Amino acid sequence: MPEPRQIIAPKRAALLINPAAGSAPDAPGAIAALAEAITDAGHALVVATRPELPLDAQITMALAAQPEVVFALGGDGSLRAVAERLAGHDVALGVLPGGTMNRLAARLGIPDDPVAAARSLADAEVDSLAVGSLNGRVFLYQCLVGRSSRLVRFREMQRGVGLAGWLPLLLAALRLAARPPRRSLRLRGQGERLRADAVVVTMPRPGAECHFQVEAVRRGGRLAGLRQAWRWIRGRLAKDPDVVALHRPHLAIHGRDARLRVTLDGEPDLMTPPLRFRLRPDALRVLRPRRA
Repeated sequence: MPEPRQIIAPKRAALLINPAAGSAPDAPGAIAALAEAITDAGHALVVATRPELPLDAQITMALAAQPEVVFALGGDGSLRAVAERLAGHDVALGVLPGGTMNRLAARLGIPDDPVAAARSLADAEVDSLAVGSLNGRVFLYQCLVGRSSRLVRFREMQRGVGLAGWLPLLLAALRLAARPPRRSLRLRGQGERLRADAVVVTMPRPGAECHFQVEAVRRGGRLAGLRQAWRWIRGRLAKDPDVVALHRPHLAIHGRDARLRVTLDGEPDLMTPPLRFRLRPDALRVLRPRRA
């Protein structure tokens, strides 16, 4: 990875806000406070912030102003949508966590609070970040393949709402565990072939070796399914005895079904197999707080 470069203020910047983000600012003055924090961090906003517009329209407006930095407030799914437009361009992404899941922000060492995040990017560094590609679609943190990808929607519901959010997730996990294993997915990579019920493909951490972390889930029965669902919810799936953990620079997944369920950074989709995963090293420029 190339050496990070210091940002020299001021930089031409734009601010995007996903109106559907889990914690998008809606209180009077919240957006103004966020814009002020960005300005105080040494950036000049050169286009009006329009949170009432769909995110894709905001991206188009921002890019027309030729910014050097695009700040995006939202969860991992929102950031993925922005990165899909920015990847390969000489525009840096400033991550402002404001959605249900903010795994990328955590990996970059960015605070959870959007205003604190903007302030942390004063005198920031620019890093080149690898992005994942699934049949041409970009993802920044994780892709889940298989029927269990439906659990992502329920996992997001439980965040910050206590028991009322956990119950739908647990019920969904029980229904999934009650179904018999299918072994309907076939993995191929570096000459190795595996069968699995579900596959989790996670991006490498910034600065780590450019390989996907692959977890091939092979269910044994209802109890094993519940155990795996619980470990996945807690981020400990790789430790399950019925999970095969691999590191691969590329991967192909085939399936019996004409279309496979997937999630890209928490966003559900149906895709036609084979699913081909590729890493694009240094495809995205991101701001991160200066390291000591």
